[in-house]
Amino acid sequence: MTVTIKDIAQLANVSIATVSRVLNNSKPVRPELRERVLKIVQETGFQPNAIARSLVSKETRIIGVMVPDISNNFYSNLIYGIDSVISEYDYSMFLAISDEVVDKELKYLRLFKEKQIDGVIIASIHFLEGNIQTLQEIQVPLVVTGHDLPGYQIPTVNVNNVQASYDATAYLISQGHTKIACISGPLWDPPCGLDRMGGYRKAMRAHDLPIHEGFVVEGEFTAKSGYEAMRRICEEKIRPTAVFVATDLMAVGVLNYLYDHGIRVPEDISVMGFDNLELASLSRPMLTTVHNDPFMYGKAAAEQLLRQIRNEPVERMSTVPHHLVIRQTVSALLK
Repeated sequence: MTVTIKDIAQLANVSIATVSRVLNNSKPVRPELRERVLKIVQETGFQPNAIARSLVSKETRIIGVMVPDISNNFYSNLIYGIDSVISEYDYSMFLAISDEVVDKELKYLRLFKEKQIDGVIIASIHFLEGNIQTLQEIQVPLVVTGHDLPGYQIPTVNVNNVQASYDATAYLISQGHTKIACISGPLWDPPCGLDRMGGYRKAMRAHDLPIHEGFVVEGEFTAKSGYEAMRRICEEKIRPTAVFVATDLMAVGVLNYLYDHGIRVPEDISVMGFDNLELASLSRPMLTTVHNDPFMYGKAAAEQLLRQIRNEPVERMSTVPHHLVIRQTVSALLK
């Protein structure tokens, strides 16, 4: 005969709610009651049923996580950061991969609601109006990483993309470069697109340097788009001496283009990336870049989400630190 949580409560002479609190370690229980319940559980060999447990406790102990691309190690490291926190509190992860397809994003958001999961962490979603409406409709604790959402009370975790890009461009300027190109992320992604381009423009203006608009190109999140963007820049009548690239993946494409066309890095053109992915240290020459730690994104997002679940105060905006990693693709401009 299968032992139920109701049987445990009767044998221990406590309420079902008390048994649930002991099993889930969700709320304080007097030591003598906890010991009594655990003794009965051990004696009966009781195995909690996850569905039944969730009906009693109103918790599934599952966190929904949606990322656009699991093959990008930025997102895989972000997931590790989330897991490092939630596993300590006996939560499991429901992972959804959207492939940057809006219909899939909306489908997964609705699925999160249907499964009645305890909270949701979302990385790099296409924030169309329909997504915002669906986010508000799911009515569960929620944290978004990689985006700011002004006007909405949704907690976010992000690097200061404008300041980080400013710092990267200012470093190139400190090395004597004045003809600096910028390959931004896609403009539909404000942090990698508008914000990182904005940091570049802010640094150029602050140092009274002209911006040649032919040097400013929108890319995508691929090495191929970096290759193509660098081709367009090199077709200009004048050539930059340095280029700030908004992602390391695109920067690898830039390095490949320059290598294929006999343009030396950093002797002819210096290259600055962003993210400090593993491949930044594997490229040759090794890529100088902005360290943007996805593991810390994940940890911060998970901590913020668990605070919400426990009805504790949370920050509307959390910022993870950044710093420059100086390697081999940037050199001082010889005068």
